[in-house]
Amino acid sequence: MTSSPYGVPAPLRHEPSPETGQEADDDALIKALQDRAWDPGLRFDRVDVPVAWIIERYGKHRLEQIRNDIVSYGSDGTVELKVETEEVTDYYADAPRGPLFPPISLPDIEKAEHRIGRRLPELLRRLYTEVANGGFGPDGGLASPTDGNRAPGHVRDWPCAASVHERNRQRACHHRGSSSPTAAARWNGMSH
Repeated sequence: MTSSPYGVPAPLRHEPSPETGQEADDDALIKALQDRAWDPGLRFDRVDVPVAWIIERYGKHRLEQIRNDIVSYGSDGTVELKVETEEVTDYYADAPRGPLFPPISLPDIEKAEHRIGRRLPELLRRLYTEVANGGFGPDGGLASPTDGNRAPGHVRDWPCAASVHERNRQRACHHRGSSSPTAAARWNGMSH
Protein backbone atom coordinates (compact mmCIF):
# COMPACT_ATOMS: atom_id res chain seq x y z
CA MET A 1 0.00 0.00 0.00
CA THR A 2 1.35 3.41 -0.88
CA SER A 3 1.11 6.51 1.27
CA SER A 4 0.00 10.04 0.59
CA PRO A 5 2.29 13.02 1.28
CA TYR A 6 0.76 13.20 4.79
CA GLY A 7 1.78 9.66 5.73
CA VAL A 8 -1.73 8.23 5.57
CA PRO A 9 -2.63 5.19 3.50
CA ALA A 10 -3.32 5.90 -0.15
CA PRO A 11 -7.00 5.59 -1.00
CA LEU A 12 -8.36 2.36 -2.36
CA ARG A 13 -8.97 2.57 -6.07
CA HIS A 14 -12.53 1.92 -7.20
CA GLU A 15 -13.42 1.48 -10.82
CA PRO A 16 -16.52 3.44 -11.84
CA SER A 17 -19.60 1.32 -12.23
CA PRO A 18 -20.94 1.51 -15.77
CA GLU A 19 -24.47 1.40 -14.33
CA THR A 20 -24.24 4.20 -11.79
CA GLY A 21 -20.82 5.80 -11.67
CA GLN A 22 -21.28 5.82 -7.87
CA GLU A 23 -17.71 4.74 -7.11
CA ALA A 24 -16.32 7.63 -9.16
CA ASP A 25 -18.65 10.04 -7.32
CA ASP A 26 -17.52 8.58 -3.99
CA ASP A 27 -13.85 8.94 -4.99
CA ALA A 28 -14.43 12.60 -5.83
CA LEU A 29 -16.21 13.14 -2.52
CA ILE A 30 -13.38 11.46 -0.58
CA LYS A 31 -10.85 13.70 -2.33
CA ALA A 32 -12.88 16.84 -1.54
CA LEU A 33 -13.21 15.76 2.11
CA GLN A 34 -9.47 15.13 2.33
CA ASP A 35 -8.79 18.61 1.00
CA ARG A 36 -11.07 20.11 3.61
CA ALA A 37 -10.27 17.84 6.59
CA TRP A 38 -6.52 18.14 6.09
CA ASP A 39 -6.59 21.96 6.05
CA PRO A 40 -6.70 23.26 9.65
CA GLY A 41 -8.41 26.44 8.44
CA LEU A 42 -11.27 24.47 6.84
CA ARG A 43 -11.44 21.37 9.06
CA PHE A 44 -14.43 22.69 11.01
CA ASP A 45 -17.08 25.28 10.19
CA ARG A 46 -15.49 27.71 12.66
CA VAL A 47 -11.95 28.10 14.01
CA ASP A 48 -9.99 30.11 16.54
CA VAL A 49 -7.69 32.94 15.48
CA PRO A 50 -5.71 35.03 18.01
CA VAL A 51 -7.17 38.52 18.45
CA ALA A 52 -3.65 39.95 18.75
CA TRP A 53 -2.75 38.49 15.33
CA ILE A 54 -5.83 40.08 13.72
CA ILE A 55 -5.04 43.46 15.30
CA GLU A 56 -1.36 43.25 14.29
CA ARG A 57 -2.15 42.15 10.74
CA TYR A 58 -5.27 44.23 9.96
CA GLY A 59 -5.62 46.81 12.73
CA LYS A 60 -8.08 47.00 15.64
CA HIS A 61 -10.88 48.33 13.40
CA ARG A 62 -10.97 44.96 11.62
CA LEU A 63 -12.71 43.29 14.59
CA GLU A 64 -15.61 45.70 14.14
CA GLN A 65 -15.69 45.12 10.36
CA ILE A 66 -15.90 41.34 10.71
CA ARG A 67 -18.30 41.18 13.64
CA ASN A 68 -20.89 39.22 11.62
CA ASP A 69 -18.28 36.50 11.07
CA ILE A 70 -17.33 36.32 14.74
CA VAL A 71 -18.94 33.37 16.49
CA SER A 72 -17.49 34.09 19.95
CA TYR A 73 -14.54 35.45 21.88
CA GLY A 74 -12.40 33.03 23.88
CA SER A 75 -10.96 33.68 27.31
CA ASP A 76 -7.58 32.67 25.85
CA GLY A 77 -7.31 35.76 23.63
CA THR A 78 -8.80 34.16 20.53
CA VAL A 79 -11.83 34.90 18.45
CA GLU A 80 -13.85 32.09 16.89
CA LEU A 81 -14.53 32.88 13.24
CA LYS A 82 -16.50 31.26 10.44
CA VAL A 83 -14.05 29.44 8.18
CA GLU A 84 -14.73 31.26 4.93
CA THR A 85 -13.14 34.53 6.08
CA GLU A 86 -9.98 36.23 4.85
CA GLU A 87 -8.56 36.21 8.38
CA VAL A 88 -8.88 32.43 8.70
CA THR A 89 -7.38 31.86 5.25
CA ASP A 90 -4.42 34.13 6.03
CA TYR A 91 -3.83 32.79 9.54
CA TYR A 92 -3.79 29.14 8.45
CA ALA A 93 -2.07 29.67 5.06
CA ASP A 94 1.27 28.24 6.22
CA ALA A 95 -0.05 25.79 8.80
CA PRO A 96 0.97 22.15 8.30
CA ARG A 97 -1.56 20.10 6.35
CA GLY A 98 -2.78 16.67 7.31
CA PRO A 99 -5.61 15.10 9.27
CA LEU A 100 -6.12 15.94 12.95
CA PHE A 101 -6.36 12.17 13.55
CA PRO A 102 -4.86 9.94 10.83
CA PRO A 103 -7.12 7.47 9.06
CA ILE A 104 -7.47 4.08 10.70
CA SER A 105 -7.15 0.56 9.33
CA LEU A 106 -9.95 -1.70 8.20
CA PRO A 107 -9.42 -3.98 11.26
CA ASP A 108 -9.96 -0.91 13.49
CA ILE A 109 -13.23 -0.21 11.66
CA GLU A 110 -14.29 -3.83 12.12
CA LYS A 111 -13.58 -3.64 15.88
CA ALA A 112 -15.75 -0.52 16.14
CA GLU A 113 -18.50 -2.20 14.10
CA HIS A 114 -18.38 -5.17 16.45
CA ARG A 115 -18.76 -2.79 19.42
CA ILE A 116 -21.84 -1.11 17.94
CA GLY A 117 -23.31 -4.33 16.57
CA ARG A 118 -23.62 -3.34 12.91
CA ARG A 119 -21.59 -2.65 9.83
CA LEU A 120 -21.04 0.99 8.91
CA PRO A 121 -22.10 2.20 5.46
CA GLU A 122 -19.32 1.72 2.89
CA LEU A 123 -18.80 5.44 2.31
CA LEU A 124 -18.41 6.06 6.06
CA ARG A 125 -15.90 3.19 6.24
CA ARG A 126 -13.93 4.86 3.45
CA LEU A 127 -14.11 8.20 5.20
CA TYR A 128 -12.53 6.74 8.36
CA THR A 129 -9.90 4.75 6.44
CA GLU A 130 -9.00 7.34 3.79
CA VAL A 131 -9.77 10.81 5.18
CA ALA A 132 -9.41 10.87 8.97
CA ASN A 133 -10.38 9.11 12.19
CA GLY A 134 -12.99 11.76 12.95
CA GLY A 135 -11.98 15.26 14.01
CA PHE A 136 -13.42 17.29 11.16
CA GLY A 137 -16.77 18.51 9.92
CA PRO A 138 -19.56 20.83 11.01
CA ASP A 139 -20.11 21.89 14.59
CA GLY A 140 -17.77 19.91 16.83
CA GLY A 141 -16.72 17.54 14.07
CA LEU A 142 -17.24 13.89 13.30
CA ALA A 143 -16.75 11.51 16.22
CA SER A 144 -14.05 8.88 15.94
CA PRO A 145 -14.92 5.17 15.91
CA THR A 146 -11.89 4.49 18.17
CA ASP A 147 -10.98 5.61 21.69
CA GLY A 148 -7.94 7.62 22.72
CA ASN A 149 -7.69 10.50 20.24
CA ARG A 150 -6.76 13.83 21.76
CA ALA A 151 -6.42 17.03 19.77
CA PRO A 152 -3.37 19.18 20.55
CA GLY A 153 -4.09 21.55 23.42
CA HIS A 154 -7.21 19.69 24.55
CA VAL A 155 -7.57 18.12 27.99
CA ARG A 156 -10.13 15.49 26.99
CA ASP A 157 -10.15 12.80 24.35
CA TRP A 158 -12.12 13.30 21.16
CA PRO A 159 -15.59 11.71 21.31
CA CYS A 160 -15.64 8.04 20.32
CA ALA A 161 -18.87 6.97 18.59
CA ALA A 162 -18.51 3.34 19.71
CA SER A 163 -18.10 4.36 23.38
CA VAL A 164 -21.10 6.70 23.19
CA HIS A 165 -23.14 3.87 21.65
CA GLU A 166 -22.10 1.50 24.45
CA ARG A 167 -22.97 4.06 27.17
CA ASN A 168 -26.37 4.71 25.58
CA ARG A 169 -27.05 0.98 25.29
CA GLN A 170 -26.14 0.48 28.97
CA ARG A 171 -28.45 3.32 30.00
CA ALA A 172 -31.26 1.83 27.90
CA CYS A 173 -30.74 -1.62 29.45
CA HIS A 174 -30.68 -0.09 32.93
CA HIS A 175 -33.84 1.86 32.13
CA ARG A 176 -35.56 -1.27 30.79
CA GLY A 177 -34.67 -3.04 34.00
CA SER A 178 -36.55 -0.43 35.99
CA SER A 179 -38.90 -1.71 38.67
CA SER A 180 -41.67 0.42 37.25
CA PRO A 181 -43.63 -1.56 34.63
CA THR A 182 -45.02 1.69 33.24
CA ALA A 183 -41.55 3.15 32.64
CA ALA A 184 -40.35 -0.09 31.07
CA ALA A 185 -43.44 -0.29 28.85
CA ARG A 186 -42.98 3.32 27.74
CA TRP A 187 -39.32 2.66 26.96
CA ASN A 188 -40.19 -0.37 24.88
CA GLY A 189 -42.87 1.58 23.02
CA MET A 190 -45.71 -0.55 24.40
CA SER A 191 -47.50 2.14 26.30
CA HIS A 192 -50.91 3.20 24.99
